[in-house]
Amino acid sequence: MLELFRSNTLFSLIGLVLFTILVRLAFCFTPAPIEPILNTPFAVLIFDWIKAHQLISYQNQILAILVVLVQGLLINYMSSSHNVLYKDTVLPGLIYVLLNSIYPEQLQLTPQLLANTFIILMLNRLCFLYESSQPLFLVFDAGMLLGLGILLDYDLIIYLPFILISVLYMTSFNLRYWLVAIFGIIIPAYFLGVLFYLTNHLNDFLVSFEYSLHKSYFNPIGITWAEAAIWFIIIPVFVFSTIELQLNFLRNKVKTRRVQLIILIMLVFGVISVLAENQGYIFGLTYFAVGLSFLLANYFIRSKRKWLKEALFFAILVCMFYYQYFYS
Repeated sequence: MLELFRSNTLFSLIGLVLFTILVRLAFCFTPAPIEPILNTPFAVLIFDWIKAHQLISYQNQILAILVVLVQGLLINYMSSSHNVLYKDTVLPGLIYVLLNSIYPEQLQLTPQLLANTFIILMLNRLCFLYESSQPLFLVFDAGMLLGLGILLDYDLIIYLPFILISVLYMTSFNLRYWLVAIFGIIIPAYFLGVLFYLTNHLNDFLVSFEYSLHKSYFNPIGITWAEAAIWFIIIPVFVFSTIELQLNFLRNKVKTRRVQLIILIMLVFGVISVLAENQGYIFGLTYFAVGLSFLLANYFIRSKRKWLKEALFFAILVCMFYYQYFYS
């Protein structure tokens, strides 16, 4: 099965589309999971609009399929355009879709899922920083994309240090870059604040910010042994992939090495996102999946020990289908 996705062809892309649809169809057969918590006024505004314009049954879940598919394609675009892996492949997008379809709660449209689009775009802009003739514009773009994501999920403020670290590593220390990044983050909140002020809802806007300042950012994960079973497969794959990446690290071009390193740094912030999520670790996995998808794809991309990799991938699929259809 993996052989189809080890290249980047039209058939691979069609396979990715079909795979995305198939692994996210459980909502048709299982009860709807809990509703996501909307902790920002902008998220409330968007989801109220979607609810008011519901045209078909399962509209949220179908929209979630489209969003995850687009995000998977963006992940593939990043992998190809920045030479993140040694081979042009759709596996990063495939793994991303898989990681965002493990549990039933991930099959619905959530603010975290929408916000993750901006996180992926932010990472893409940061990857262009190396050898850019106009890094200031890229830094501003990255900051503004993070700012847009924060409007959907205030927990994303934890990615501010990630931008600053990435800018420092991909370029050089320049206080202007950091200030521009912070300015870019503030701009979306400023304009949304003006909109809420003009509509006499500024207090709601400020109260939601106050919530984000007082919440706990390090919560117990609260995962059961049954839910953790799949991670006993994923974590060893991640470890072996990281070791393999490290062994070949110096063989890569300088830009590739830097991109790979900021992806590893992003994984750390992904872990923090999981811990920061008050509603449950499952919703924080959305952000964690971005960096992890590249690392897992790096393991599955190689044809060596093909039978083992097929078996591991199949085991992950079995766990996923168990969670979606039988686990409650």
